[in-house]
Amino acid sequence: MKKILYINLNDRKARTINQYDKCRINLNADNLVFEAPPLAGYGIVGLNRLSVYDKNSLSTSGSHFAHFMKCNGYDYLVFEGESDIPVYVYIDKENISINDATHLSEADFLSTQKILKKELHVNKIEIASVGIAGMNKIDFAKIMLRNNKSCGSDGLGKLMANKNLKAIVLRHQENLIPYDSETFKKYNQIIANRITSDNKKDWYDENNNCYGCCLNCKNTVVDKIKKYGFTIAESENINKISNFYGMDSITLARGINKYKNDFDTEIIDLHHFVQNIINNYDYYKPLFINENKRINELSKNSDDEEKLGFCKILLEKNILTDKEKKTLIKSILGLSMAI
Repeated sequence: MKKILYINLNDRKARTINQYDKCRINLNADNLVFEAPPLAGYGIVGLNRLSVYDKNSLSTSGSHFAHFMKCNGYDYLVFEGESDIPVYVYIDKENISINDATHLSEADFLSTQKILKKELHVNKIEIASVGIAGMNKIDFAKIMLRNNKSCGSDGLGKLMANKNLKAIVLRHQENLIPYDSETFKKYNQIIANRITSDNKKDWYDENNNCYGCCLNCKNTVVDKIKKYGFTIAESENINKISNFYGMDSITLARGINKYKNDFDTEIIDLHHFVQNIINNYDYYKPLFINENKRINELSKNSDDEEKLGFCKILLEKNILTDKEKKTLIKSILGLSMAI
């Protein structure tokens, strides 16, 4: 069974339903969905993929968010309608609150996190939020997660902001308990050993980029930005500023490059330039139109490990055989699962 939390932002009411695994989520109108993989929450090494989608597009990211979403008991968070003021949703298992976030409208991710920890009197929380760009309706705004992980730059960040949903906040909870702990531990160690022979790695360090993974893969965004003619230092600065404002780094880099070429000029103060984009977006918008843009569509043809929630880097390592996957799933759920 899947547990789905529906949150209506119009009337600020929440309802929970349980649905059979084979049933699909009903994507009405402009619903925004956060989905955790079926085996998240138990502490499987390298299993941390979060999926965010609406009826038209899909975005995924490694993170800590999906793990703690399942630890709170939810497979899906579905946001309906839109609020008349900025709000954040706080989830502490069955205790759900929808709170005024007007004071957070112009806050970046780290500031939002700091303020909410103090406001909620909780030290350990997981956040998915839109930043300054999103709250100002920038098309290529993205949804920010911990350690500069992000997703949703193809319109989902803007959709979240259009709902006036500033942030989703999860209180940290204990891991879920597998059906057969001993078998689970055995196969979890097998996964770890196949990823790296270094047994001193701490897979669950809170400072890891993604939950249950100590590889802390190199961010490839800077290399992609460099392709637009920027130096390493310039590329790192573009990426840093993009994360601060909560906008897609590649789209910003492409727009900056077009601006420099069209007007034959250099940008002296990037922060100031980005502020101008935010304050006068209609004027700058043509810089960021990408006619070759490809929207990620919902797909049912992904690999089994990807459906389970393993990240793309680990997929290349052929982590588990089909038989081992079935044994791992049975050790967690006590039954087989269609994937």
